[in-house]
This record gives sequence, C-alpha cells and structure tokens, in this order.
Amino acid sequence: MKRGETVILAAGGFPQKGTEAWKLLTAAQRVVCCDRAANLYHHSFRKWPTVTVGDMDSAERPGGIVVRIDEQDTNDLAKAVRYCEAMGWKNPVILGATGKREDHTFGNVFRAMDFGLEVVTDYGRFVPVEGTRSFSVEKGATVSIFVTDPKTKVSSKGLEWPLNDVVFENLYCATLNRATSKRVMLTTSARILVYLAD
Repeated sequence: MKRGETVILAAGGFPQKGTEAWKLLTAAQRVVCCDRAANLYHHSFRKWPTVTVGDMDSAERPGGIVVRIDEQDTNDLAKAVRYCEAMGWKNPVILGATGKREDHTFGNVFRAMDFGLEVVTDYGRFVPVEGTRSFSVEKGATVSIFVTDPKTKVSSKGLEWPLNDVVFENLYCATLNRATSKRVMLTTSARILVYLAD
C-alpha cells in the first residue's frame, strides 16, 4: 500500500494549505478521523470522512460512518489505528497529531512510534526507525533523534555531529543535529523516533 493511501486525522492542529500534511490529506483515498476531527474535516471540505472512530466524547454529531468505541484504556488515536489494522489498511499516515495541547502532542507522537507509524505535521515529520533506514533530506535540514531506551545504540552517516554506536541517557540528548548531505542514514539497535524538519 502506498504512503498516504490512508490517513488518520487527529483533532490537533489542522493541516495548513500547501504543507506536506495538507497534500497527504487531500490526496488520501481514505480519511479516518479521531472523534472531533470529523467536524474539523467537514468544516474544511464540506464532506464527511471515510469513517470516524472514537468514544465520541468531543464530536458534534458527525455524519457518515461512525464507529463508537467506549473503552477508556486507550485514546482515540489508538482506536483509529486498530480500526485501520482490522480493515487491512496498512501503514496509515497520522496528521493533526500535534498542536493545540502539548500533552496530546507528546502522547500522540510516542503512541504513533509504538505502532511504527509516521506523523506528518505542518513543519516536518516524525518517523520511527528500527534497524537501518535512510532518508532524502535537504542539506542543512534539522534531524532530531529521540531515544526512549537508554540502552539503544545509534549510528549515523550524513550528520554534522556523527554518531557511532552512541547511547543517550536522556530523551532529548540527540536533538537538533543537521544533515551534511542530501542522504542521511541511521542504524539503531532498537526503535527510535526521528524528526525531519521541512
């Protein structure tokens, strides 16, 4: 399945026109909205998403297909991801996960990391990396790495401050690096989260 065929739209900052997030939203074959995001989507496009998933505690009577899941053990983003998995819609890209509330931003970004899914914002993207992966970037672009397990080793090619089996004792220790070429490669012993600024 191609990247962006299915997008999950959370109710954070709505993608702004002209951004990568906006392009993914408008080009998606399927839009799965988390709860209140359905109303935001309808306000912008004058149509309902493919499906709205959540406990409906903040949605204003969304139209179209609504899948209500009342349990409170997970948030609406996790419910939407699991719905996509059940439908066979693989690797959805998550939009609207940041902005408005910082606690939701952290929760959404790291929950997406647990699922191995990409979060695209108006300013860049968060990508889970496990093993070896390379990225096409602009030379000089910001590359921030977040490591949740202090035993994880990270190596890199194409960064201004190179990494060679480095371990980081805190989550924020590898932020604000820069690309020295148009290709950055990372190798990691466990899953990490990488932010690539546009």
